[in-house]
Amino acid sequence: MPDMTPLTVRRIRFDWEDDVDPDRWHHTMPEFGAGANAVSLMMPHAEPFVIAAVRRGLDECENPTPELRASVDLWASQEAAHFKQHRAFNRRLTEVSPIARFLDRLGARIFSALSHRSASFGLAFAAAFELVAFSAARWAESGLQRYFGGADERAATLFLWHLAEEIEHKGIAHDVVHAHPSALKKMPLAIWVAFVVLVGYTALGGVLLFVRSTAALNPIRWARLITWGFSMNFVVMPVLSGALLRDFHPDQLVDPPWMAQWLREYDPESETLPLWTQAGLGQGGSTAQRELFLSSLDGVGDESDEVGAEERIEFIS
Repeated sequence: MPDMTPLTVRRIRFDWEDDVDPDRWHHTMPEFGAGANAVSLMMPHAEPFVIAAVRRGLDECENPTPELRASVDLWASQEAAHFKQHRAFNRRLTEVSPIARFLDRLGARIFSALSHRSASFGLAFAAAFELVAFSAARWAESGLQRYFGGADERAATLFLWHLAEEIEHKGIAHDVVHAHPSALKKMPLAIWVAFVVLVGYTALGGVLLFVRSTAALNPIRWARLITWGFSMNFVVMPVLSGALLRDFHPDQLVDPPWMAQWLREYDPESETLPLWTQAGLGQGGSTAQRELFLSSLDGVGDESDEVGAEERIEFIS
């Protein structure tokens, strides 16, 4: 059964000050930062397309339930919050990088072309897109310290907050697919197209952005990029293959625990969320939660350091 638990809309706002360079926010692994930046450059084009596709598909459903409409509204609000923050991040990135400006234009062209496809295909593509995003979150959580250790905490928090909410709302687009009269038939083609577009764009963008760095002269860094690509695909492909089954639903997938625990630290009264390295270190968390956070972070942070728990990201009311 689909999970109809109401979503929480967290309109997080990041202030990108001069001390944060979007082009070099990962201080120890610029190759990872380049790949993440490619993803960020795609989001202001991909997510508005996905939102419009799901809403368009919902309008073609016969008698969608009020619960489904409410879920889609909350899901769309979460997605809108994501791409707005990526757009702000990308604005500084494109100021310093001609390649980033090229990738931004390329993303716009790709999703403009996809927007001319049928409503049923667009809806199926959106559902496949959400599955890739869920898989990326699962992959990222499997190596939080490995991938994000040594990175600027604010930039890393942007990407991880986005991924965490992709886990939270992973089944909404699929709910609309099952309510739609013909979208389910388009899933095989949509899965293939979504995989090619998302993986292809990220790979191309990551390589183009990384070659600008002097670190690109190090063959070990290229070996890491290739290894990460294969390891990501080993997570993505089983999920997408399962989606070809007619009775598949994303809620059947097991959520990774750390990101869900982190989102529970959102304080609706002050509208704040801890930086990712401070998750589980604030007051009010149980000992078990604290141990889960620390073990999941694989060494990030110092258990004796309570000061960082006060550093939090501000939200828009």
